[in-house]
Amino acid sequence: MVDGPRNRKQRRAAANDACGDFSIPLAYPPTEGDAPKSKTLYEVIAERQRELQAKQGISAGPDTFDPSKLPKGTRMVTVDGSGKIIPLDETDRSSISSTAEDERETETEGEGEEEEEAIPPFIDTLLLSFPLSALHLTLAYLAAHQYAQEIHLGALIHESVVIVFPLLTFLIHLAHGHIISFGKKNINNNNNNNKKKKKDERPLSTTLLQLTFPPRTLLFLPLAIYLGARLIELTNDDPYYAVMKRAPAIGTMWVWSILEMSVGGAFLGALAPLSWGVWYKGYILF
Repeated sequence: MVDGPRNRKQRRAAANDACGDFSIPLAYPPTEGDAPKSKTLYEVIAERQRELQAKQGISAGPDTFDPSKLPKGTRMVTVDGSGKIIPLDETDRSSISSTAEDERETETEGEGEEEEEAIPPFIDTLLLSFPLSALHLTLAYLAAHQYAQEIHLGALIHESVVIVFPLLTFLIHLAHGHIISFGKKNINNNNNNNKKKKKDERPLSTTLLQLTFPPRTLLFLPLAIYLGARLIELTNDDPYYAVMKRAPAIGTMWVWSILEMSVGGAFLGALAPLSWGVWYKGYILF
């Protein structure tokens, strides 16, 4: 009996004798000059185009796409209806980019108009007049609960539903421009026409000022300051019966004026009456 290889060296020699010398020779990787050159996208397209023309029986004419005639570097191309590739020059490139920008601006304006016109005018009015009417009823109930001996809840509901709700609906509908436009259409058309020109010309301070204090603040800010000051004076100086009758209506109108303004106008509409009552009239808050 023949003994097998006992150590690693003997086993390796036995394996080489059985399989032969199939070892892979060591060598450096090929350089850039020796490496095979891969086909570019233009060359692949040209070969595919020649194959299609050969199948259709069309001979290659002078209009056949030749990638060797194109300049080196990145190029913009387009494909016509017949499948032929046409390079784009700078004029075509600029026209395409301008057309794409116009389409994007048109889509943006269309989306903005759809968002603005999503809620019908009357529903927009009711979404504000109904909560304010509920607020008036709450303030009237709190005032009656504080000063009156008996609370006539039916009379309070009748006043808020029959008198306050229709009046608030009319005032809000009028203030939002749903009854009288106040030149809103002309202003919007002029803004849309000059939007592109003024977009880059307006300084940052002007933009922030318009966002903080829009034009409607000129109407609602004086009203909010007056109503807030009158409400503070009423609750501190007038008799209880006047507070019961007038405070709910004045408080509701003051809240509406605050809601109609931006953050900056609402802050001034609340801070100015409070400062007047504490520092000028000497009222104590608590």
